[in-house]
Amino acid sequence: MNALSIYGGAPTAGEQDGDLITNNRKIALVGARGLNTSVKVYAMRTPGFTRPACIVRATFGGLNKEWFEVSLDRRNWGSGFICPYVAGSNVLFFIRANIPEDADYGDNINNYLAFEYKGGV
Repeated sequence: MNALSIYGGAPTAGEQDGDLITNNRKIALVGARGLNTSVKVYAMRTPGFTRPACIVRATFGGLNKEWFEVSLDRRNWGSGFICPYVAGSNVLFFIRANIPEDADYGDNINNYLAFEYKGGV
């Protein structure tokens, strides 16, 4: 069995810390119009009792998915990423908002980050 878990708070690369993201504790970003320099850090890892996750693909979905960017290294930003291998230690990823100048703030749009992966050995 394998399972990929996502952690927020202040996770550390290579460690097993952070706050588990759940239906009650979600990834939440606050952004203003224009490219935001504020970056949120999250981590992914597999719990100790499971096998690693291989070829982890993360992509944004939702009505305004183009408002957000993700990166594995804080240098290369895009609409998603592919990470070849995630095991029992934190692999960090970063999210920032890029909201258009003409965006309507009256809309509270829910977007999401979807993860797909294959089971490891």
